[in-house]
Parts: sequence; structure tokens; C-alpha cells
Amino acid sequence: MGLIHQGRKVDVTAAEIGIAEGEYAWTARFQIATPDDYQRIRVEDDLVVTIGGEVYALIVDSKELHRTGGKAPSFVISAISPTVRFDSPRATPIDKTWDGPVEAKAAAEEAVGQSIVWNLVNWWIPGGSLSVTRATPLDVVKTIAAAAGGVVETRPDGTLLVRHSFPVSVPSWTSANAQHVLTDATDNLSSRESFRAQRRVNRVVVRGYLPGNAAISVGIDSRENGFNVGRVVFHGGETAHLLVHSGPEVGGIQASSTAGSIFSHADQIYQTTQDLVFDQTNVATLELPAISVDSVIWLGNNLGELRLGVDSRTVTAERVGIAVARVKYTVRAKALGLSSPLTIERQTKFPIYVQVAGNVIDAIGDGEIVCQRGDGEFPGEDVHEPLLSGTQEMLSRGRAEIDAGENFQEVQISCVFRPGIAPGHLVEIHDAMMGRSWRGKVTGVRHTVVVPKVITSIDILRPIP
Repeated sequence: MGLIHQGRKVDVTAAEIGIAEGEYAWTARFQIATPDDYQRIRVEDDLVVTIGGEVYALIVDSKELHRTGGKAPSFVISAISPTVRFDSPRATPIDKTWDGPVEAKAAAEEAVGQSIVWNLVNWWIPGGSLSVTRATPLDVVKTIAAAAGGVVETRPDGTLLVRHSFPVSVPSWTSANAQHVLTDATDNLSSRESFRAQRRVNRVVVRGYLPGNAAISVGIDSRENGFNVGRVVFHGGETAHLLVHSGPEVGGIQASSTAGSIFSHADQIYQTTQDLVFDQTNVATLELPAISVDSVIWLGNNLGELRLGVDSRTVTAERVGIAVARVKYTVRAKALGLSSPLTIERQTKFPIYVQVAGNVIDAIGDGEIVCQRGDGEFPGEDVHEPLLSGTQEMLSRGRAEIDAGENFQEVQISCVFRPGIAPGHLVEIHDAMMGRSWRGKVTGVRHTVVVPKVITSIDILRPIP
């Protein structure tokens, strides 16, 4: 192996370098042979490391000097990929809202100020959906990637890579081309198997918006032209009329009361007006679920057109800012009548308690999809991701959830040096004394150098029946 610092070759007696899925950078430790080289190397200096022809760009993260008894001192350098400069504490935090629609890749590259190798679906993020406060540039990239089922890693040359967490779907592992084939005869394989308990998932709903609260609101019909003709106080023997409002996620509404009888009217469709306040945002919430937004009057600052969300209550403006909008919108309400008795236990003044309940329904509409593999008997938690707007990116996220929900065993393989291997790669193993050949996805790799030998350790997810 070779280590170059400021154009000079540094003698190394031992080294270790690796990366794991979920850790964005390569990390390394080097045992430096001489005190002169150790003193010359400074924290934050650039290093170029070559192992078996594979070149790594790193920066010095820390230094350690160890003296034990009468033994010679030990000089250790720890290094990491230069992309660590996009993370805390090295990076300056970002406060930013992308007001208009922006491509995922463009927003990620804007955050870090350099190009990114993008091996993930590239989609348009809705305006105002991507907003960060005190976030590092790397946080922004991770947030965008995770929305569509992706992960962020650094390539050996120091460039950022965004890829799908499962570049090849698990069912395709048997037929896809494996990037690496390892054999007992050629690679001198050792293995360690372990049990991995996990919850199966083969069905998931992906929604491009935040969850609603599935609420029901009930009130007296106080409309001047409503059933009560503006009345809000009633006496025994009279009928009070109620309006029940609920969003599209609520169904099967039923009502009961402590006294009297309840009956239904035809659903009521009418307009109402509400003043919405935007405080350095472009998102606000209507009091009642809306069928449509009919008119908008901006009382001062104008943030542009309002768009009604699929939850029927969230409205999104074109721009972020401080503003007040007077919104007229159409709502639908279930109308109920409560006929009260003249007296209760000889009491002429009395309250009546009305309870209205419904069921949360799993209706699939605009802005949401169902992803399923096989019979779908293992449903996972619904995904609510406002950064997603279209089918392809929702499918990408859904597949990531389902692939991660397959039955896996964790296997670690050790072999002679294997260049070019990285997390996400598909490997084929023959067969490490495991009874048959098999395939799996690399989740981590580490090269250990004890000059002149190099051993590669590979962490693999292996699907099991």
C-alpha cells in the first residue's frame, strides 16, 4: 500500500479503511512508521492512499501518540473522506426554504456546492416543501435522498454518491449480474453467520403529504339560511340541527345522544370564509375540510396562488413570507337533527350530550400509492413524505421499504483483498462452507493491511426463506 502526504511517501506498518451503509464516509487508521512523518502530518491535511491499485482521497481527522512502558512509541493517524466538511462541526449550518419547485438533485448539489453522482430517481420537489433550519449541507442531501428511499455515501475518490438503498430489488438478485463473484478456491473465504430478527413488510402506502388528524368537528348549524335559521339556543321539545365536518380519511360516521332522538338530513354543501395567517411559511391549515378553494384576497403581501392539498385542509402558497389571506372555500357537512324531549325527569332545563364517531379509512387517492409484493400480508407503517410529488419517486420509496422488509441473515465474509467493492453491490458467494452458493447485498466493507498482506472483510445481507 502507499500513503502520500503533500507529495511525500509516508511509511505505514499497518492500516485499516472501510465504509458501512448508513455511514456516508470512508474512515481509516494508519500506523505511521517514523516520528518525522507523524510530526509532519497535521489535522485537516489531505492524504492520498493506494491499496491494491484502489485510490482513496482522505483528510486527517485526528492523531494519537501512544507510549507504553519501555516500548517504542506508537504513531496513529485517523482519516476520513473529505465529504466530512459538509457535516457538523466543520460545516456552516443552513437556513433556507426552496420557495419554488426544485429538482431533487439540483437542491442537493446547491446545498453542498458541488456535483453529486446521482444514482436515484430525480424528481421535482414541490415549492415550499423543502425547508431547513440550522441544518448542515449533508443533512439536506440525506433528507432529500431518504425521501425517495436513497442513501448518501462517498466514493473512494472523495465525491458524493446518492443511490437507492437497494440498487437491485431483492426478487431480482437471482437473475441480475453480480458485481463480484467470490469463491473458496480463489478468494480463500472465511465466514461468520448471525441471526437477524426483523419485522416483515411487503405492503406499504406512500403519501406525498403529511398525515391528517382524521378529526371530526360537530357544531350547531348557525348559518342564517341554515336549518336553525341562525338560532343557537334551544328549549325542551324543540329540534336542534347540527353540522358534522370530516375529512376524506374519515368514514362510517354515526351519532348517538344521552336523550332525545337523532335523524339525518341531506348533506349540506355551502361556502365559508376564513382568514389564514402565513408566518414565514407558505403553508396554512383550514378550519374545515374543503371541497374547493373558491376565492383568495391577500390582505397586504401577496404570496401567489393557493393550492389545496389532498388532505382537504392544507393549503400551499407559491411563495414563502408573512401574509394574511381571506379565503372563501366550499365545504360539505353531514346534517343531523336532534329532537329533544319536553322535559327530562321533570326538568325543563337540561343538557343533552351528543357523541359523533367515525372510522379512519385507508382510501387511496391523488398523491398516494400502494406498493405491494406478493400477498401483502405484512403491511408496514404508512409513509408520509411531503418532498414526494409523483409516482416514480413514491415507487422508489415504497420499494425501499419493502426490500428492507424482506427476511435477511447477516453474514460477514473475509477474503484476500478485493478491490472495487462497496455498499450496495450485489455479490455471489461460492460458498464459504454454507452448503450452497448464494447472493446478497454488500452493507459494509473494510480492508485491513498488515504489510505486506491485505484482508478484505465484507458485511452482506443474505435473503433467507
